[in-house]
Amino acid sequence: MNTLVNFSFFSDILHSSSPFLKVVLMMSAVFLLGLFAQILADKTHLPAIIFLLAFGSLLGNFGLGLINPDIFGPQGLRAIIAVAVAIVVFEGGLTIDFRFFRQNWSSVLGLVTLNVVITIFGMAWITYYLVGIPWKIALLYASLVSVTGPTVIAPVLRRLHVSHKVKVILETEAVVVDAIGVIAAVSIFNYVKVTELNTAEANTLTIFQDLGISLLLGALSGIICAWGARLLVDRFAPLRGEVTRMLVLVTALSAYSLGELLAHESGIAAVAVAGFMIGNMDFPHKSSIKAFKGDLTLMSITVVFLLLAASLDLQFLARIGFKGALCVLALMFVVRPLGVILSTWFEKISWGERIFIAGLGPRGIVAASAATFFALELDSAGIEGANAIRGLVFMTVLMTVIIQGSGARFMANLLNISPKSVLIIGGGTIGKQLIYHLKDQSSQGIVVIENNPAKVERLSHLAHEGVYVISADARRESVYRNQLNGVDNISTVIATSDDDWVNLRVCQILKKMKPRIQAISIIHDVKGRDVFENLDIQTINLREAAANLISVLLKNGQKPVSVVTDTPISEINAPDSPAAS
Repeated sequence: MNTLVNFSFFSDILHSSSPFLKVVLMMSAVFLLGLFAQILADKTHLPAIIFLLAFGSLLGNFGLGLINPDIFGPQGLRAIIAVAVAIVVFEGGLTIDFRFFRQNWSSVLGLVTLNVVITIFGMAWITYYLVGIPWKIALLYASLVSVTGPTVIAPVLRRLHVSHKVKVILETEAVVVDAIGVIAAVSIFNYVKVTELNTAEANTLTIFQDLGISLLLGALSGIICAWGARLLVDRFAPLRGEVTRMLVLVTALSAYSLGELLAHESGIAAVAVAGFMIGNMDFPHKSSIKAFKGDLTLMSITVVFLLLAASLDLQFLARIGFKGALCVLALMFVVRPLGVILSTWFEKISWGERIFIAGLGPRGIVAASAATFFALELDSAGIEGANAIRGLVFMTVLMTVIIQGSGARFMANLLNISPKSVLIIGGGTIGKQLIYHLKDQSSQGIVVIENNPAKVERLSHLAHEGVYVISADARRESVYRNQLNGVDNISTVIATSDDDWVNLRVCQILKKMKPRIQAISIIHDVKGRDVFENLDIQTINLREAAANLISVLLKNGQKPVSVVTDTPISEINAPDSPAAS
C-alpha cells in the first residue's frame, strides 16, 4: 500500500511539472529502468527485453502512469522509435562478416525467402481460423511476425557456445529478414487500405511489385550513403576516432532518411545494407565504431521497448486470450520449424543445427515498433483490427522471447550442437597470438577467459569471428559451471597468464572437473615444472622453446619443429592445429 502511495506521489509530481521537465524526468526514468533491466538480464541469464516489457507495462499509461509516451505526440513518438530502430538494424548489418556470409549465403537466402513466405501464409491461415480476425488483418499480422529479432538473438547467442556457422546463419537472417518482412508488411498494409477503402483497384501482384521496388530503392540508398562515407574518409584522412564514429552515425541516419524519402519503410533495408557495407570496408577505427554502435543499440532497445510497452493497453492481450497464445505456440512449434526445414533441406548442416535454428526465432524490436505504427494507421483510416494487431504482435514478442530466449541453452545442450573447443586462459600477448593462430587453422571452437577489462575490450571484435570471450576470474570454478555451462565440450585448456600459480590453479580446476582434459600451461620458472607434470599438465617455457627452435633451424635437413620441454609440439594432441608451435 505504501509503495502505491509513493508511486502515486511521484506520478502527481510528474503530471504537475512543466512539459520540459516532464520529458527530462521521464527519459531519466526510462534509462534508469533500462539499466536495471540489463543488470537483471546479466544476473538471471534471461533476455533483457523481458524486463523492459515488464517495467514498461507496469509503469506505463495503463499501469502506474510514470511513463507516458503520449507526451511526445504520435509523430514525435514515431520519429524517436524510427531512429532507434534504424540504429539497431544498422548495428546488426555492421556485425555481418562477408567472409562468413558467403560461406552460408544459400542457407540465409532460403530462410529470408521461402521461410518468410511459409510464415506469412501459414500464420495468416492459422490466425484467421483460430482467432477469427479478418483475412487481410491476419495477413498483416503474419507479415509482422515473419521477422526475427536481432536484438534478442545476438545476446542469447553470446551466452551460448554453439557453432559459428549456426551463429552466422541466425544473426544474418535476423538482420536481412527485418528489411524484407517490414517492407512486405507495408505492401500488405497498402493492399488492405486500398481494398477496404475502395480507393483504387488492387491485386496480389501489387504486393510483390511494392516489395521488390522498396527493397531495391532501400538497398540503393544504403549503397549510396556507405560509399559516400567511404569517400569522405578517403578525402579527409586521417580522421580522429570520435569524428569517424560520428560519421558512421550520420551515415546510418542518412541512409534511413534517404530510403524513407524514396519509398515508405525502405529505410530499414537502407540501414541494413549501409551497415553491412561499412562493416566489410577497410574503414578506420572499426573496433571502436562497433563498440560505439553497440552502446547506442543498447540505449535504443531500452527506449523502444519501454515506450512501446508503456503505451500498450494490457486489455488487448486479455481479449485475445488463449486463442492468441495458441497462435504463437503454432508459430514457434509448427510454422517456423516447417519453414526452416523446407528452406534448408539441401543445405550441409546437421539435423541438430537445423532443429536449433528452427527453435530459435524470437521476435523483437522491428515487429513491435511496426505493429504500433500500423495500428495507428489502421485507426486513423477507420479500419478495424488495430487492437488485434498490437495485441497479437506483443503477445508474440513476449512469448517467443520468454520461451525461446530462455530455453535456448537447454535446447543447445539437448541437441548436442556445441562444438569441441580449446579454452585459452589469458588474453595477453601469447594468448592473443594463439587465438589468431587457432582461428585461422582450426575448425574447433575457441573460448577465452580474461579478467582484465582492457584486454577483454581489445578482444571483443573477435566475437563476430566465432571466438567466445568471457570477462571473469578463471580461478573461480563457478565461472566454468555458470558461464560455460560445464566443461564437457572443452577438449584442451591452454593457460597463458603471466603468473605460474594462476596457470596451475586453473589447470587443477579443469582437471578436477574433467580428468581427461588435455592441459597445457606456460611456465616462467622452470623450477616449478615438476608440480605441473605431476598433475599431468604439459608445460612450455618460452626461453627453452625458443632455444630449441633455433637449434633445430641451425641443423640442415631437419624440420623446424618447436619442442615443449622434452616433447615435440607435433606430438601434443591440440585439436586440429599445432596450437603452440
